[in-house]
Amino acid sequence: MNINSRNIYIVYLLLYFSLLVGFYFNEDFALGNISDYYGGKQFVSFFEKDFVKTLLNFDKFTTSHSPIYYIFVLFLEKISFNETVLRLINLHTSLLIPIFFYLCLKIKYKFQKEDLRTLIPCVIFFSPYFRSSSIWIGSENISLLFLIISFYFFLKYESNKEKNFSNIFLHVLFLACAAYFRPIYAIFSIYFFLRFYLDLKFSNKLLYYILVNVFLSLPALYYAFILDINFFLIHIDQTIELSRFVNQYSICFSIILFYSIPFLLANINNDLKLSIFRIENIILSIIFTYLLLFHFNYNAPYGGGIFYKFSSLIFNNNYLFYFFSLIAFNVLLAILFFDNDIKNRISNLTLLLVLVFLEPDRFVYHETFDPLLYFVFFLLIKSKIYLNFTQKLTNKKFILLILFSISFYVLSIFKMIHNPIEMPMYQSSNVNLFYNANITSSHN
Repeated sequence: MNINSRNIYIVYLLLYFSLLVGFYFNEDFALGNISDYYGGKQFVSFFEKDFVKTLLNFDKFTTSHSPIYYIFVLFLEKISFNETVLRLINLHTSLLIPIFFYLCLKIKYKFQKEDLRTLIPCVIFFSPYFRSSSIWIGSENISLLFLIISFYFFLKYESNKEKNFSNIFLHVLFLACAAYFRPIYAIFSIYFFLRFYLDLKFSNKLLYYILVNVFLSLPALYYAFILDINFFLIHIDQTIELSRFVNQYSICFSIILFYSIPFLLANINNDLKLSIFRIENIILSIIFTYLLLFHFNYNAPYGGGIFYKFSSLIFNNNYLFYFFSLIAFNVLLAILFFDNDIKNRISNLTLLLVLVFLEPDRFVYHETFDPLLYFVFFLLIKSKIYLNFTQKLTNKKFILLILFSISFYVLSIFKMIHNPIEMPMYQSSNVNLFYNANITSSHN
């Protein structure tokens, strides 16, 4: 369905204005972005005082962010007149995310300028995490921007019959940038390697693709393994137990199910229902239920996803979460094996595993998947459930999608009112020691 271009501009102007209003009132409905921003200022100041020393001792800190992020913030501070200008630069840079999302959609679905699908990126403006990271400088939006740009060049490669290597190179370059700002995004390279391999097989272009990946990863490998500055180990160096995997998989599945709600409501059909009740699904569901009941023990005061939070809040137990997690498990199995094309099945399974391992530590945060899952559903996953939603977009489907995103935004407001502090604050003891004492380090 077509929509007047003037109305499209009005909608996006209003959404842009809503961001400015949020900026004026210091909006942080995601919780934690303000403390993250001001807590990170100390690391930025360390880079300003002694760049080399801070870089070579970065593993002494307790921050979860990449040093590249703090260097980037330092750069923004140098070109800004004051903090307000600094944050406004970040806000307007973040606006490139919905713009590139629109460009990606246009490549994949090949619609005209006044198509209703031009309004799909509106959902990004209702993401409390996108908004908070736009208003308060965080690594989330910067890394997400590079990631969506890498998706853009991958889609350009796929849509081009000549399979130009320039698009492959630019895809790898921006994916590397995303990973340097948020190292866990490097895991997407596994998925894209599979996609390129299935398309290129063993060819010169695949070899060049691998070489470019290796070349761009060398600085990170040298920093982490040769200089032995493994700043990320404090977040993943935990005891490997069965319960840790059960926690990770079940919570991630439940979050993926949550964002799939508008797609499932618009595309439930008999084939999907029948695939859920296959004998294989029933057997796997029994095993999954056993693991949930006897090995799920997520007890962190933060994170866990929306269904986990609802279960704890309403019933003060995990039973509601178990129910939704089991549904999520069955729906994802059905979606994964709904397509008869074996290549699509392999791609979807790999993509699912990538999403699960975006949280390699014992904490699973909802914000890791928002608004990322919208990009995955609309642009990458090869499933009729998601593809049909966009290819046959109607007013009803679009309204369903917008109402869903608005509802989550409203829930985040209530969450802030009833639980104003959820995210852990920075532990600054190690940070204070950094400049108050002489640190003898093998890195110096």
